[in-house]
Amino acid sequence: MATAVASGRRGRKRRAVSSTRTGNDDERLPQQQQHDGDVQQQQRVDVHVDVDSSRQPMIQAKLPAYLSHAFAELYEEDGLVVLGRGLGTLSLLATFVRFYADPSPDGHAALVREETGTSTSSGGRDPSSASDPLTPPLVFVLGLKDSERKALISTLVDWGTPPELLPTEVTNESGQGKDRETMYRRGGVFLITSRILIVDLLTQIANPRDIEGILVAHAEHVTEQSTDAFILRIYRSQKRMLSGGSGASSTVSTGTAGIPDATDAVARTSSLSPSAHGFVKAFTDNPDALMAGFARVDKILKSIHVRRLYLYPRFHDVVASELERCPPYVDELHQQLTPAMKEIQNAIAAAVQVCIRELKKSTTLIEWSTSDLTLENCVTTNFDMAISRQLEHDWHKLSPQTKQLVNDLRTLRTLFQYLIQYDCISFYKLITNIKTASYGARNPSMWILDASGDIIFRKARERIYKITRPKPTPRVPNPLSRLKPILEENPKWRLLSQVLTEIRNDWPERQNARLKREETSGGARILIMVKDERTLDSVRAYLIEGKERIMTLRWVRYLEQINDRSRAVAKNAGGSSAISEESRLLLEEEGRARNFLFGPEADRSENAGAKRRQPVFVPEWKRKKRRIATEKGRGERTMQADDLQRRAVLDEALEETEQDLVEGSYTVATIDQGDNESSSGTYSDEEDELPYKVGSLDELRIIIRSYSSIEGEKANLMLDEIKPDYCVLYDAEPAFVRSLEMYASKRFAGLSLPPGENRSNISKHDRLRVFFMLFEASSEEKNFLKALEREKNSFARLIQHKKSMPVPLNIVETTTQEMQLAMGGAGGSYAGGTLPLSMDTRTGRGKQTADKQRREIAVDVREFRSALPSILHQGGMRLAPATLTVGDFVLSNVHCVERKSISDLFGSFASGRLYTQAEAMSKHYKCPILLIEFDPGKSFCLQSGSEIGADIRTDAVCSKMSLLSLHFPKLRILWSRSPHETLKMFKALKVDHDEPDINKAIEIGSNESLDALLGMDTTQGDEEEEENEINEAARDMLLRLPGVTVQNARQIMNSCDSIADVAEMSREDLKRLIGPLSGQKLFSFLRQSNK
Repeated sequence: MATAVASGRRGRKRRAVSSTRTGNDDERLPQQQQHDGDVQQQQRVDVHVDVDSSRQPMIQAKLPAYLSHAFAELYEEDGLVVLGRGLGTLSLLATFVRFYADPSPDGHAALVREETGTSTSSGGRDPSSASDPLTPPLVFVLGLKDSERKALISTLVDWGTPPELLPTEVTNESGQGKDRETMYRRGGVFLITSRILIVDLLTQIANPRDIEGILVAHAEHVTEQSTDAFILRIYRSQKRMLSGGSGASSTVSTGTAGIPDATDAVARTSSLSPSAHGFVKAFTDNPDALMAGFARVDKILKSIHVRRLYLYPRFHDVVASELERCPPYVDELHQQLTPAMKEIQNAIAAAVQVCIRELKKSTTLIEWSTSDLTLENCVTTNFDMAISRQLEHDWHKLSPQTKQLVNDLRTLRTLFQYLIQYDCISFYKLITNIKTASYGARNPSMWILDASGDIIFRKARERIYKITRPKPTPRVPNPLSRLKPILEENPKWRLLSQVLTEIRNDWPERQNARLKREETSGGARILIMVKDERTLDSVRAYLIEGKERIMTLRWVRYLEQINDRSRAVAKNAGGSSAISEESRLLLEEEGRARNFLFGPEADRSENAGAKRRQPVFVPEWKRKKRRIATEKGRGERTMQADDLQRRAVLDEALEETEQDLVEGSYTVATIDQGDNESSSGTYSDEEDELPYKVGSLDELRIIIRSYSSIEGEKANLMLDEIKPDYCVLYDAEPAFVRSLEMYASKRFAGLSLPPGENRSNISKHDRLRVFFMLFEASSEEKNFLKALEREKNSFARLIQHKKSMPVPLNIVETTTQEMQLAMGGAGGSYAGGTLPLSMDTRTGRGKQTADKQRREIAVDVREFRSALPSILHQGGMRLAPATLTVGDFVLSNVHCVERKSISDLFGSFASGRLYTQAEAMSKHYKCPILLIEFDPGKSFCLQSGSEIGADIRTDAVCSKMSLLSLHFPKLRILWSRSPHETLKMFKALKVDHDEPDINKAIEIGSNESLDALLGMDTTQGDEEEEENEINEAARDMLLRLPGVTVQNARQIMNSCDSIADVAEMSREDLKRLIGPLSGQKLFSFLRQSNK
């Protein structure tokens, strides 16, 4: 299993369709064998780190050895640590959180005090507060998802961390800025979002002087324009200024010709203590993302301001030695596809070829020579991404047929996955819905009309039923056709049943081994891991109900759905002769299937009502189910009363007729995400009426979980809680297999052995046993192998890149020229700082004027989710975060900008929010601006030419833009290709205008001022502006009067001060002002009697 299942473990490989079992001296999985060899000889990374066990007892006790090495390396020098998926990135981050929050002599604060010889835990912290031995340093953790935050806190609690040392989550519900400032002063570790922290840094709520360091999770998402990079840039530059190095002119010694000596600067920066410049430590478990694009890893290192790169792949010496001490005993089970599934898979591949051939004809923008765009890789997600990435910039130039082909390729890729994941009925319903939707589209899918599409639909139907036509005989010259239900089950269901039978036979031997070690022995705990919740429901229903019942029940529900239309046609036409032969056979089959499920008593005919046995007593739970079914159907016009009753009867019958799948008693439990409650199902009708169910302690307990429910590395916590004896991987997931390896290694360390027994000779009965189920020659196997191959290749490229990677000099100089000017630096980096950054050589030095460029911008705090504030700050702008009611950016007292991305623009038009925003800006500012910002990676086009028809449609975006301009003549629209172009526009707009009044910008539109509510704005000093202020209510009323249009309303407003003045004008004055016809309409309306 390559890096997923550790090399050297003892296991077996076998085919599910054959009973032959093969043994091997080196019984590693074939996926592992093909990646070993030269990789372990040439690409291993040696680690020579002396971990001080006396200083770090908590780390060695709670972490595997390789994570302890990673902790020691990363703590010694800041950097980016890259681990393989599932190797415990969150556990390593939790260790740093625990270490920095610990005020004891084993914590970070005590080490800093020893190194610096002072009593302060942070270089900028108040001595009075830092002298307190219980005051921990202030550390922020960025980049965690919500699920990962909960998993990190759960990990620390599982380690026995005291509640006062747990990290604090900072969200929008954490109070105002003053409340957060009080929390920051107390110190500790804070799990915070990037948007909140950047606002706190810019408003000095969080002072970089007090911040000890920042931990960055998911460093692969950090780019030069991201908010995380914005935070780190401010933090590093402020720390360097506070430590005595504000820029290159003051920190970097110069050599000959005034060239800075970078080596001396690096040495000087490295000599500073951690408390002087703080620390930044980054983590990631996605090596693929680091190598996607040109010099991606160098750009990430530059953005997070670190120099070191620490790599820990699965084939690392320390990782391999830790996880291969006691590897799980693995049975790799290869299940073959059924003949019908193979034909469907081949037909899908043929349909992909058809789409690729037509796509090559329709466009030349795709480079098909790349390794990702091959037919064998069409089942992977990179196939779609590679095509979309090449067509993204010119998407608006493509024809509708080309766009449909791209969507068809994405649809066909998902069909590879659904073929092996869904049962036959669900898969056929899926492709039928796709076919129906395609027929109603303007550009139908081409593969549906192809021969390969016909094979897909025909074979998918044959997996459910077949229609046989007997040969005519002399006695029966016209025999009737018959429908034969096939109801092909998922092949993995039968394989899962065999695995459970084998576990039942193997469990007594394991019990005896436990009794020899004097361990308590209860029932076997079997963990079944599936892909998602849908698969979980199918597997659970199969284990409880059995194949025959679950497939027949789904067959009946499918027949009910498709036969409703046939019944309506037959009823209106007066008989079954109006429907096709296949529809007639399906109608007949519904009754037979119902009889098979529920017996003859379930007949739908009208005469069957007298034959049904009337129950003497109806339990309360049955009556409750019927009431629930009735309430669910209330209000649905298409559902008849008999359908409601039929659905209630189906649910009751399902509860009454549960039967065992395998001999013996199983308890099937599905543990919900986030709690320890479980819903168990047994097979006794009597126990169904009990509020709880009791099972034997020696029975097999089956626990089913989905990979989607253990996001954020919750797998380690789940395994420690469940402590499974067997694990069945129903679906393949490399990251979870690494978690199993870590659990097996931890279990081996805590294993108690009889006297005289060596740990190197552990039997298979004392090891975790894993059953790895995989479809042979399928998309599942291809995706699994490609995921392992991509990670292995990414680490190999990272190792080679690390050998030749230059040291990023941005560690010495982190401020651009624009930022130096914004900070007030007059000197430059030339000639020892005696020359300015830029000068006009045509003008005498004494005649040069000081720079008076306006740089202040008020920014709404909600805009810090985008990359624009980071680029503005990098361009030298001084940002003032504020909660703005009107606009997103205030450039001056006259310029207010509402920023819209393309998706946000369409959403604002649909909801009507843009009209309200434009109205508020036009009311309070002289120059309201709508900024439409495009993605630099996509086309600079609002609407493609093919979408613009000959007719004018009110729902078109061009029509909405025109109406917006007509309603708000003062509104100016800016079109920006990228955030960098927006920076240039903002600088040009700020020329010759005063800096914005931040307090006034906050107050505008907030309705908090009594003067504003009363219409008495005393802050307006300009009398001319006060006179020209327009009464919006009076203007709207004027525009609604007969004869008044947008054009003549301006003439009326210039001549009259109020509506009363308009009402007092004579007929001749109104005709002279707005025209004869309009003036007569308005005069007649104003003089019209109420009677």
